[in-house]
Amino acid sequence: MPPPERRDDPSVSDNERLWRRVHPSDIIRDPESEELRPTSAAFRPSEEMSVDIASLTTPEAVLSNYPHHSLIEFTAGIARKEGGIVVRDPLPDNPSHALICGKNPEGRLTKSQAKKIQQSSMWVILKTP
Repeated sequence: MPPPERRDDPSVSDNERLWRRVHPSDIIRDPESEELRPTSAAFRPSEEMSVDIASLTTPEAVLSNYPHHSLIEFTAGIARKEGGIVVRDPLPDNPSHALICGKNPEGRLTKSQAKKIQQSSMWVILKTP
């Protein structure tokens, strides 16, 4: 069954910060800068990308059930600039939940979109692997 048709939500401003959990296996050392960074795969799950709207939550809440994960941030404007769709998707236990969707049938971002979002992101909380 295909995912429901998603529409961009203009109530999420381009300046809104979005947080994404990053699993330790998706953190690598950049060969040029020697700094730790997330892989672009961290921004390209098999379907829509799950994020949290920063103004509606805290880093501690986002990571509460994920003690080994790190937290990365980018803006809704970056996701839109790269062709993504920002959709509020509140859950019963997480009113800050949202999705970043690609425009393909699976809602998945392309490799290029994921890479550009990754390059525009910054750490909120980095737990070294």
